[in-house]
Order: sequence, then C-alpha cells, then structure tokens
Amino acid sequence: MGNMRKGTRYHHLSYEERVALAALAAGGASLRSIARTLGRSPNTIARELREKRVRGAYFPKKAQHKTYWRRYLSKRGCMKVALSRELADLVHGKLPLGWSPERIAGYATRAGMRVSKKAVYRYVRSRCLERHLFSRKYRRKGGLKRSRVSFADSGKRSVKSRPPALSSGHFELDFLVSRQSPAVLLVMVDRWTRLTLVRKLARKTHEGVRGVLAGIRDRHRLLTLTTDNDLVFRRWREMERALAVPFFFTTPYHSWEKGLVENTNRWIRCFVPKRRDLAAVTDEELRAIERFLNETPRQCLGFRTAAEVQWEDARRSGAREQKTPVGVS
Repeated sequence: MGNMRKGTRYHHLSYEERVALAALAAGGASLRSIARTLGRSPNTIARELREKRVRGAYFPKKAQHKTYWRRYLSKRGCMKVALSRELADLVHGKLPLGWSPERIAGYATRAGMRVSKKAVYRYVRSRCLERHLFSRKYRRKGGLKRSRVSFADSGKRSVKSRPPALSSGHFELDFLVSRQSPAVLLVMVDRWTRLTLVRKLARKTHEGVRGVLAGIRDRHRLLTLTTDNDLVFRRWREMERALAVPFFFTTPYHSWEKGLVENTNRWIRCFVPKRRDLAAVTDEELRAIERFLNETPRQCLGFRTAAEVQWEDARRSGAREQKTPVGVS
C-alpha cells in the first residue's frame, strides 16, 4: 500500500485493515510499527484507536459500524434540505431574492429548522441553482492599484481616527452615479445596525446633499459620517457646522476604508444596474431596495435583520434616556 504522499486523497481503513490493526495492537506493537505494516500514517492509526474504542477496547466490527454510521449521518445531514419540503421551499423562495446559503441556514435555524450552510450549498449544487448565487453573478474584478495620495486638506479627519461604533448613528456615505443623467443616489449605512438609507438627488450639489442629510438627521440619530474625498465635500466645514455632525474622510483612492457602504452599493447595483438612468428610478423602487437590505438576515448580526437591530437599539436608547435625571445631559 505504501505511505501516503502529500496531496493524496485519504481513504478510510478497510475492515481487513481494522482486523490486522486489532491483532497487532493486542500483540503489543507500537503505533509506528502498525503504521509501517499497514502502509498508513501513524496519525491515522492513533486516531482510529482513539475514536473507535468501545469501553476502552478496540473491536474491528464495532469500529467498522461506527465509521458507517458517521458517514450515513454526514450524508443525511448534507441532504437535509432535500428531505424537508419546508426547507426546500425556503431555499427556492429566498435564493432568487439574493439570500446567500449562509443567510438561509441562519434564518432557518432561528426559525427552529436547524440546518447547516453546507447542506444548503449541497442542495443548491444538486438542483443547479448556482445562477442565483451573488458571488457568481457579481464578482468584483481586480484593477490597477493607485499610489497613495496625501490629504489635500490637512484639516480633514482621517477615517483612522473615527470612534468605534458602539451604537447606531455612525454612518458611512457614498454615491451611485450614471452616465445617462446627473441624477445620483446617496447611500448611507449605519456601522452598528447596518441600517441602509437610499435617497435620490436630481444633481450632486453641496446644497442638495446638505438638505438630504438634514432630513435624515431629523429622523435618525447622526453621530459621525464617513465618506470619501468627493468634490461635493470641498465645503465640508460648512456642512459639518450646519449638521453638527463630525465628518471623517478616507485616504484618496482607498475606497475599501469604507467597505461597508461599498459592499452595499454592489447589492444596490443588482436592482439598479450601471446602464440604468438613475433619474428614472422611482421612490417605490428605492423603498423596495431599502426593504430588501434592511429586512434580510445578516450573518454579522447573528442572522437578525438591520430593522430588528435598529429597533432594539432605539428601545435601549429610549430606556437610557428615561433613566437620565431631569437636568442631566
């Protein structure tokens, strides 16, 4: 049989090998001696004797049965979706909506239908549903990396100095643009709750952006804003004073420093492709996009939705405010 080389697939011990192993072990042979005789790795022999013992003794027939039963349970677990009409319906219903197998598995587990992401992936492959996987349809393509550029405005706060997000109110901001018209979509994502807000502007102007942010501030808590060095923020000090919200800026050409909103933009592009004129995007479409992003379970939130986490955070904030004595800020 010979020793296994690196890259060789592992094969379980056969029943004959287990009989020989039991005889050699009973005769007092060492693990390395048994491994050389059977042409196996010493680790394989040690693991077999450690995991397949019954009441401290090794029996070939019982070890063989244990191996069979483990493989049966493993295969059955991977086909758990196919064996359950409820799980299968959940996969077929949520996968076309952009839910990943991880999200489906997490949502199902929270709902009392325990299933692993491996089982969902196996079902997706067996039913040729890979076309619905986000990673297949919208892979990011690499490009040339730009050299580092220092801040033109030395007064700007770097993203590296922004405070940690320990509650809602810390947003990342970005724009989606199109070549068909000057209309843009302003996208904001809360770093704590992952709540996403999408607003349309006829043009990307200082006054327009400031007005939209003021409207958002009236409805949502704004503690910090992280954005890039877009020209619309060249008067950022004026905007900061008007909103009473500190701005933090990424390093030029380092968009990954606000990766949360960048990744959200990729999801929005599923609904509004680059060839689409953003001026034609309706308010109903924007609300549908927000519902999808805020009502889809997320792995980083323990498979809760952004809307759930936002509501819980608002409730906790309200309780804290009620406990604060009058006259204490």
